[in-house]
Amino acid sequence: MSDSIIYEPSIHELFVKSNLSLSSEDPPREEWSSLDSGSIELSPKMILFKDGKYQPGSGEICAKYIPMSDSSVLRHPYYAYPSVVNPGIIEALLEPEKQKTYPLDGQELYLHVCEEMKLFPVRYFHRCLLQNTIDLKYYGLSRPSIRAICIALDVNPHVVRLDLTSNFLDDDCCYHLGQLLGDNMTINELILSGCRINSSGIKRLVSKLHKRIMRVLDLSKNNIGDEGFKYLADQFVLGAIVKRLNLNYNDLGSKSALQFAGVLEVNNKITHLDLSWNKFSTLKGTNDLLEKLGDSKVLIELNISWNSLKVTKVFTKLLSSRNLKVLDLSNNSLSGTAAKVISTSLLKARRLHTLDISCNPLSTSDALKILNTLRKPSVKLLNLHMENITVDLEFVKDKEEILQLPYRKNTKVSHGEVLHNYTLSLPDIRPLIMKRMDYLTQKGKKTKLDIALYFLQLRKSVDIVQPRDILRDLKLAGTPVDEDLVNQLTETFPGPVLDKGTKTIKLDGIIEMITRLWPDKKLPPTPPPEQAPVAEVTKGKKTQKKFK
Repeated sequence: MSDSIIYEPSIHELFVKSNLSLSSEDPPREEWSSLDSGSIELSPKMILFKDGKYQPGSGEICAKYIPMSDSSVLRHPYYAYPSVVNPGIIEALLEPEKQKTYPLDGQELYLHVCEEMKLFPVRYFHRCLLQNTIDLKYYGLSRPSIRAICIALDVNPHVVRLDLTSNFLDDDCCYHLGQLLGDNMTINELILSGCRINSSGIKRLVSKLHKRIMRVLDLSKNNIGDEGFKYLADQFVLGAIVKRLNLNYNDLGSKSALQFAGVLEVNNKITHLDLSWNKFSTLKGTNDLLEKLGDSKVLIELNISWNSLKVTKVFTKLLSSRNLKVLDLSNNSLSGTAAKVISTSLLKARRLHTLDISCNPLSTSDALKILNTLRKPSVKLLNLHMENITVDLEFVKDKEEILQLPYRKNTKVSHGEVLHNYTLSLPDIRPLIMKRMDYLTQKGKKTKLDIALYFLQLRKSVDIVQPRDILRDLKLAGTPVDEDLVNQLTETFPGPVLDKGTKTIKLDGIIEMITRLWPDKKLPPTPPPEQAPVAEVTKGKKTQKKFK
């Protein structure tokens, strides 16, 4: 073929002829100095860098190059790739999630729990988490609020006293509080007065109490009853220790008294006990409880008021307890026998300085008997309260004398109203009875009897008369009267009692009253007796009678 073959050079040959490099890299750093610096245009940043007005930074790669591949980025000595680090995928897949830790005070934890439960946090509680006392009386806390509070207090090292008085605590709230008592050993004063905790609530509340040593436990006004007290007694048997225990207004009866007496046999560490406003009126169980309390070596204060207690020999042992200082027996059924027992027991009382027996059915003589025990220096009593017990002037006089004694300067005695020594003027019933009898004997149309003349005539023959004789005479006269009226006459004008116990009426008093009411009424004069002829003398024809 005539066609000539056209030669096309390869790309390699072209690059060789043009003296070009296949590499996209910059020339080595040593060759930079050989280049003509005048032919290279410097960037604005380089110009500023040479003038000392610009710093390139840390040397790390710019963030915009991170999503680009390795081949897309032109390598340059001013740039460097960051090291590829595990972003946490392995830990997220293979290791458990780390739990967030909170400070021990519970403030941050409380806010977190409220946020999870969608609750409004109680600002006062949040602030008091750093203090010793939290007082939430009458706050009306709900069930979720109690749970959040217990979670925040679980490991709190500051709060010692928690007061939830008059907050409605159902079984769930009592459960959370029970768990709190078992976990938090810092809280040793818990006030739950008037929280309407029933027997089922107390079961959950004290479930872990056997682990604790409590300084104050106030369960007053909760109506736990004998059934609820059984759960509390079980915890005491297992080792629970409570120094100050308040159980007033809880409807406790003889069963609770027996259980409490059994508890004190194995665990008698209570120093202050309040059992007022309960039902310890029966002697069964109550005597056992008082006897065990009398054996206590640590009991300092005891309040058993408003229980309708009756005096027994156990009071002697109770008053002479080793460390008992305050005893409240007010508003019970202590009568005259109690005055004798208390007055003799005060001589054996070692440390008793306050005794309250107010509002008991004691007479003035009973109060005086107890007061006179203070004359003896061996009696250590300093405060004797007898409010609403009436006393007489003799009591007031003796009280002033006793308080003037050198060892009674700090003694205080209180009492009720003072009765003055005066005689009450009562209406005289004697005129009423006599007028009533006069009316009944004069109202008849056929037969009438003057009762004044009847008694005047009767007084001539006898000094005393039996009631049945008066009833018989008035019935025979046709003017009967009621037997009750004659009996009242017997009580008003009493006479001596006969051998067989028969009552009589003394007529002197009746005659005196008749003289006072009807001074004009008197018996008709008695005619002189007729003189009988003694003998007859005859002279001649005339007969002469001689009278003696």
